[in-house]
Amino acid sequence: MLNALRLVIFNSVEKMKNRLLIVSILCSIVIAGYGQELTSEDYLVNGFGQKISGDDFKYHSSIQGVEDALIIRATNGNYSMQWQTAAAPKTVDTKYVTYIWLAGIGSSPGRAEMTLKTGNGLTFTFNTDGQKNWLVQSNQGAELFFRSDMEDSFGDKFGFMFLRVPANQVEKGKPLQLTMTGGNDNKTSWYMTFKTAIESGLTIKPFPAIFREHGIKKQLASGTLLYFGLPAEISVYVDGKLNQKKTVGFGSNYFRIGLPEVQRKTIRKIKVESPNLRQEFQLEQLPVKQWEVNFVQHSHTDIGYTRSQTEILAEHLRYIDYALDYCDATDNYPDDAKFRWTCEAAWAVDEFLKCRPDQQVERLIRRIKEGRIEVTAMYFNYDELPDEQSLAASLQPLKRFRALDIAPKTAMQNDVNGIAWCLNDYYHDLGVKYLNMGTHGHRALICFDKPTLFWWESPSGKRMLAYRAEHYMTGNTVFEIDKGNLPNFEGRLLNYLTTLGEKGYPYNLISIQHSGYLTDNSPPSTIASDLIRQWNESFEWPKLRTATATSFFETLESKYASQFPVYRGAWPDWWTDGFGASAREVAAFRKAQSDITAFSGGLAMADIAGIPLPDNIHDRISLTYEALNFYAEHTTGYSESVREPYHEQTMEQRAIKESYAWESHRRAKMVGEEVMGLLQSTLNKEEKPSLVVYNTLNWKRDGLVTVYIDHQLVPRGMQPRITDTEGNNYPAQPMSQRSDGTYWSIWLKDIPAYGYKKLCFEPVLYESETVIKKPELQYETPWYSLKIDANRAAIVSMFDKAMQTELIDPKAPHQLGEFIYERLGNRYQMEQKRLDDFQRFPFDKAWFDSYTSGPIWNTIRMKGATSAACKNYDVQIDIRLYHATKRIDINYSIVKEPIVDAEGIYIAFPFGMEDGKLAFDVQGGVVEAGVDQIPGSSNDWNTVQNYAMLKNGNKQIVVTSPDAPLMQFGGINTGRYKAGATPTSTHFYSWPMNNYWVTNFNPDQKGEHRWSFYITSEKNNSNNEAVRFGWGNRIPFLTRILPGGGKGDNIKARSFITGWPENILLVNSTPGSQPNSVILQLRETSGKPADLSQIAPTDKPTSLLQPVNVLGEKIQDGKLQLAPYGSGFYQLSWD
Repeated sequence: MLNALRLVIFNSVEKMKNRLLIVSILCSIVIAGYGQELTSEDYLVNGFGQKISGDDFKYHSSIQGVEDALIIRATNGNYSMQWQTAAAPKTVDTKYVTYIWLAGIGSSPGRAEMTLKTGNGLTFTFNTDGQKNWLVQSNQGAELFFRSDMEDSFGDKFGFMFLRVPANQVEKGKPLQLTMTGGNDNKTSWYMTFKTAIESGLTIKPFPAIFREHGIKKQLASGTLLYFGLPAEISVYVDGKLNQKKTVGFGSNYFRIGLPEVQRKTIRKIKVESPNLRQEFQLEQLPVKQWEVNFVQHSHTDIGYTRSQTEILAEHLRYIDYALDYCDATDNYPDDAKFRWTCEAAWAVDEFLKCRPDQQVERLIRRIKEGRIEVTAMYFNYDELPDEQSLAASLQPLKRFRALDIAPKTAMQNDVNGIAWCLNDYYHDLGVKYLNMGTHGHRALICFDKPTLFWWESPSGKRMLAYRAEHYMTGNTVFEIDKGNLPNFEGRLLNYLTTLGEKGYPYNLISIQHSGYLTDNSPPSTIASDLIRQWNESFEWPKLRTATATSFFETLESKYASQFPVYRGAWPDWWTDGFGASAREVAAFRKAQSDITAFSGGLAMADIAGIPLPDNIHDRISLTYEALNFYAEHTTGYSESVREPYHEQTMEQRAIKESYAWESHRRAKMVGEEVMGLLQSTLNKEEKPSLVVYNTLNWKRDGLVTVYIDHQLVPRGMQPRITDTEGNNYPAQPMSQRSDGTYWSIWLKDIPAYGYKKLCFEPVLYESETVIKKPELQYETPWYSLKIDANRAAIVSMFDKAMQTELIDPKAPHQLGEFIYERLGNRYQMEQKRLDDFQRFPFDKAWFDSYTSGPIWNTIRMKGATSAACKNYDVQIDIRLYHATKRIDINYSIVKEPIVDAEGIYIAFPFGMEDGKLAFDVQGGVVEAGVDQIPGSSNDWNTVQNYAMLKNGNKQIVVTSPDAPLMQFGGINTGRYKAGATPTSTHFYSWPMNNYWVTNFNPDQKGEHRWSFYITSEKNNSNNEAVRFGWGNRIPFLTRILPGGGKGDNIKARSFITGWPENILLVNSTPGSQPNSVILQLRETSGKPADLSQIAPTDKPTSLLQPVNVLGEKIQDGKLQLAPYGSGFYQLSWD
C-alpha cells in the first residue's frame, strides 16, 4: 500500500524520555483516521517547551495523568497565554516545520473566538464550536488544525493541535513564541494548552493493584505509548520475556501490563520493540499497598442551581424512594457491592417522614438500621450567614429522628469549604461524632494538601473527628464511576491512589464520594454497585466497597484515634464573598435573625410572667427559622445566572431565593407583634402616655431605639419629653414622619438585664435642629475630636480624648470611611485565584453638605458622585457624633445602578495601633484574623457575625455593622489566595457589595442600599466589652407605646431572671417544651470558668437549672458551669 515509510528517531534509548519522535513519511498518507495529511514534507517539533505567561489550571486531558495546563477564556478580548515551543532544528530539508501540542477546547459555554499569534507574524482565528476536527489557514501558507481524540461529559474536546509553518518562515535552531487570546465574547468558553512535552516512547507506571490472571496474582502496571506514525505492532518484554504484543496507532496508546507480585523492591528490565522503534529502561517495582476504597453515594443538595427551587424537594423525596428500591434490587449482590446511600441533607429525610405512607417510612427506617441508608446531621449545606440561633433551630428535626430511633453519627457539609464553629459544640452533646467535609476548590483554597483526618476542637475544647475529604463528586469527576466503564475507571482510580500514596496519605482506607450521575441534585444509580462487583471479581487489591459515610470514620478511629492531629480553630468559608451580590437581602436576613432572637426572649419573659402562650406559637417561630434556613442554604440561584443574567431561570430562582429573606423578615415581625401583645397585657396604663422597653440580653443596657409615635400622642410640631420615675430625661430625635405619626430615635439608659423599664412622656414644643452649611476645621464630642476631608468624604483624624490617642493610621492609603469603587477587567481572573486586571476609584467628586445638631447626635453629611450610582443620584454619607455615649456612626446610602460587569465597593477602616491585632466574632467564638482558623481556610475575607476589633495589651477599637457582614483584614486582599496569610497592617475594609462570581450568585444589584457602621474605642481590651458592644447594637430592644389615662403600675422596672455571671452571653432564650420552663443558650466570653448556679427567675419560690442539649433533652451528669469560651443549653424551670 505504501512504497516507503521512514521513521526518524531523534533519540537513542537514553534520550527517548526527553525528545520528540519525528515522523517523515515518504508519501502522502492520512494519519490514523485524523483526516488531515502529514507528509514527508512535515518535520514535527514539540509544540510546548515552556510557559512564558498565563493562568495555570488543572484539568483532565486526552492523555491519562496529564493535567497541568494553561487556560484562557473568551471574556473581554484580553485574556491570553504565552508559551514557546521546543527549538526548530538547525537544518531542515522538509517543506514544513509542524509543531504539535496537547490541547483542550471548551465549547459547552457557547461559541466564541480564539486567536493564535506566532512570533513570526502568523495569525489564526478559530471558534469553540464543538467540532472534533477542524483546519484554518493563513495567507502565508501556514495551517493550524486540531484533532480531538476525547470528548468529556460536557461535550468539550481534547486532543492534539498542529501548527504547520513553511520552513522558510521558521528561525532555525530557535523556539517559536505562541500567544493564544480569548475573544471579546463575554463567555466562559475556554482553551487550554497542556504544559507537557509530547514525548515519544513508552512510559510504565506500576499501580497499587493485584489482579488475577489465569489464577495467578499479578501486579498491574499502566503503560502509555505516545506514537506518531502509521499503525504498527509493538512488542513489550519484561525481564527478557515477551509480555504482550499490541497494535498501536497515532497518538496516545494504553498498555495494561501484568508484573509478577513482589514482597520487596524489585528492579525490572523493560524493552519495547517494533520495526521502527526500540526502547529499553529499568522499572522499580514496590510491594503493593493494600488499599481499601469506600465509595459513598449521595445526591448533592442544591436548593436551585440545576433547576427551580420549586422542583428540588420533590426530586429528593423521589430519590429516597429510588434508593429503597435499589437496596431491594441489590440484596443478592456480594455485600461489598450492595447499593448504599447517604442522605447528605437531613431536610429531605425530614420531609419524607412527614409525607410518605407509613409502609414507605418503615422501609426507610429498616434500611437505616441495617446500615444500607444513612441519615446525616446537617439540615442543609450552609453558608456563613446563619447565626448561632438559626443553626440551633436547624437541628430540631433531629428530635423527630431520635423519636424513631434514628441517631445520626455524622454531619456532612458538601460543596461549601467552611462550616460554623458553634456546630462542634452542638453536635458534641447529640452523639454526632464525625464531620465529613466534601469541600469544593472553585475560587477557593482547600485546607491541607491531601484528604486529612483530624480532631476539630471547639473554642472550649470539645472535639469532633473531622475529615477534609476530596470534592464531593470525585468519584464522578476523577474516576467517572457513573459511566460504568471498567477499563477507564481502572486507570483513573489507580492513578489517583498512586498519587495519594506519593503525597504521604498515611492510611490504607480512603473514602470517596460520588453521585449517581455527574450533576448536583442527581438521582441515585446502581451503576457503581455493578462496577464494584466487576472490580472485586477481578482484583485482589484494592478492595472496593459501597459504603455510608460513617463506616470510614469508625474504622480509622478504632485504629488511629490517638494519632490524629488536633486543630482548634474556626473554619471560615471562601465563598462568603458571594453574599456581596445580595446586599439588600442579606441585610434583611440579618435583621430577621436579630428580631426573632429578641422576640423569642420576649416570649420567654411572658412565660416567666405566667401569661398563657398562644396556641402554635412555637410553630410560627419555627416557620420563621425555616425561612431563615432556606435563605442560608448555600445555593443562591441558577447555574448560569451570571452568563445569562436575564434568563427565565435566573430571574425565577433569584426571586424565590430572595423571597426567603423577606418571608423571614415578615414572619419575625408577626411573631413580635404577638409577643408584645402578650407582654403589654400585664401592664397598666400610666396617667401619661408611656414607652415600655424590654431588654432580652443579660446585662443592664444603654442604647438606641426607634419607635413610631402617633400624632394623637405627640402632635406634629411637638416632641416627646421622656422621663423615668426618678426624673431622668431620655432624649428623642426625629427621623422621619408620615401624616399620622413620626419615627423618633430615643437614647435609653439602664434598661434592666433580661427585664424591662417603663418610661412616661408628654408632648412639648419641638426645638428645631441647627443646620450649618459650611464645614468646620474640627468636630468635637465629649470623647472624640474629628477632622474630615470633604474632598474624599471621609474622616482624616479621629482622636480619642480619654486615651490621648489618634486612632487613624496617618500613613494609610485610605481615610476612615472612604468609599472605594472597584471594576474588574474580567471576573474570571478570580477563577484563577488572582486579581491583576482591575481599577479602583474614589468618588468622582465629593463635597461637604451640612452639619446638623440634635439632642442625641450631631450629623456631618457629605456626598459623593460615582458611576456605581444611578444617574442624578449621589452617595450620601452621614457621620453621627453622639452626645450620650462614646460612639461614632458612619451611615451610607446609595441608589445603585444595575451593572452586570464585575464591580465591588469597599469602605476603609484604616486604624492604627502599636502591636495591634485584628479579630472578629463568628458563630460560637472569636477569631484572631488569619490565626485562630483551620490552615487554608478563608483569610482573604471573612463573615463577621457581630463585631470586628483591633486590640493590643491595653486598648481596643470595636466596629459593628447590622447590614454588611463581609470584611477584609489587613488590607484589600481580594485575589490574594495565600494560605496562612495574616494581616499585614492594622487596617480593615468592609466589603458591602460585589458581583465577582461566574455562577450561582446574582449578576447585578439595583435601587437603594443602606449600610451602617458603629465605632467605639476604650482603654480596656476585654473581649467581654467587645461582645456587649457588638451584641448590644445587634439585638434590638422590644418596645411598646401605651396611651395614657390609667392609674399606672407600682413596678416600673424589673428583671425576669437574675444571677447572671459577668462573663456570660445569653445567646438566645425561648419557652421550653415543658410547662413552666425556658431554654437558655449561653456562651462564656472572657476565657474564665463561669458558675451558673445563681441563675434563677425572680419572684419564683423554687426553680431548677439543668443542662440540656440543643434539642432540649436533659444531659445526664451535666454541670452548672461553663468552661472557658464554652457554649451550652440549659433548661430553667420553676413551680
